[in-house]
Amino acid sequence: MRNLAILGLLALELMLIGCGSSTSSTVKTANGTWESALIGSDAGVGVFNFITQFSVGTGGTLSVSYLSFLTTGPCFPISGDTASGSFDVTASGTTPAANFQFTVQSGSNTLAMTGTATETTDSSGNITWSKIAGPWTLTGGTDCAGSGTFTMTRTGG
Repeated sequence: MRNLAILGLLALELMLIGCGSSTSSTVKTANGTWESALIGSDAGVGVFNFITQFSVGTGGTLSVSYLSFLTTGPCFPISGDTASGSFDVTASGTTPAANFQFTVQSGSNTLAMTGTATETTDSSGNITWSKIAGPWTLTGGTDCAGSGTFTMTRTGG
């Protein structure tokens, strides 16, 4: 009888422990390498492609450590441009959201991108930012004006 009572108390304790535990999702940062495709240009090329690597600092400010255009044109050399931006998480939990701004400057040419980040969720509920999409505009020198849409895909963390 005593063994049965102990077994019953153990079962009750396990049920109570199960009620008190929960899996919580973790929203990971957007740090890493991203590849972009900008479509819809009137600026001498049909598509701008570049790879960038950045980390997200305090307040969502991007620290860009690498930027290289994969397509060349009259507006941007393959390297030597400066980039800045922000990645601001606006909601978390089960439906995270983030706003993205990215600017590339080369001489008098400015590429401005604004978008929304989307995520993927693994089986443990951890959220990783995987894609950014939105509009872009290019202003600047002769033959360096245009607009369109862009998609950035995370290729490495």
